[in-house]
Amino acid sequence: FEIRDSIYRGREDFVYRVSAGELPFITGIEPLGGKEEKPVTVSVKGWNLDKKSLPLDTQPGGDHIRWLSHDVNGVASNAVPYAVDTLPEHREKEPNDDIAHAAEIKMNAIVNGNIERPGDTDVFAIQCTAEKNVVAEVYARRLYSPLDSGLRITDAEGKELVANDDCDDMEAGLLAHQADSYLCFTPPADGTYYVHLCDMQEHGGEAYSYRLRLSAPRPDFALRVTPSTLNILPGGIEPLTVHVLRKDGFKGKIKL
Repeated sequence: FEIRDSIYRGREDFVYRVSAGELPFITGIEPLGGKEEKPVTVSVKGWNLDKKSLPLDTQPGGDHIRWLSHDVNGVASNAVPYAVDTLPEHREKEPNDDIAHAAEIKMNAIVNGNIERPGDTDVFAIQCTAEKNVVAEVYARRLYSPLDSGLRITDAEGKELVANDDCDDMEAGLLAHQADSYLCFTPPADGTYYVHLCDMQEHGGEAYSYRLRLSAPRPDFALRVTPSTLNILPGGIEPLTVHVLRKDGFKGKIKL
């Protein structure tokens, strides 16, 4: 086997460790998460695994993004991320490729789905109230799915009202390609609107899973500090930057 940097760089700090052998390795799970406090078992794909399904930790009080690994004969597999939320969960069902076959989803829910084939689009119908914001957010690439999601919202005639391809998430700052979609939509009138989700590269397959949140805004914030560590002599002064990540339109004051 051969090891190199993916874009042919090299420096003295580009160090690595390699594990080789008949090691357990998880390539993907389905679905990509579950509801808090509910028992959830996911199907697992990979190599040298002794089980085809594993339970998730959905106990309250944990992080939104958690990690799943599996021991085989005392050897731990790699860890893969999954999401835990408090909203009701649904599974996407085909056919739902166009407005005529759109799956009806009640607001404030998570849809676990899959772009099953190249060119596939999943369409969901939601009932909206005029001037009440609706958030549509995809978790896929942040959960190690290869999906490069695209989101559109249309009216019943198929007219596009808002769309989004990629949305940067500073909480996933180590992710090389921020490929998950996010949009906040203000319905102009009461009625049924349609959420269209696809892969922007027109790829698809069993690995192209996603979690789609359809809900009212849930305003929140997170803080990130740079640098992450400080060495300060007694009586000294060092600069510190606190980054505020405002979510779902949060506009409140934050006291540090």
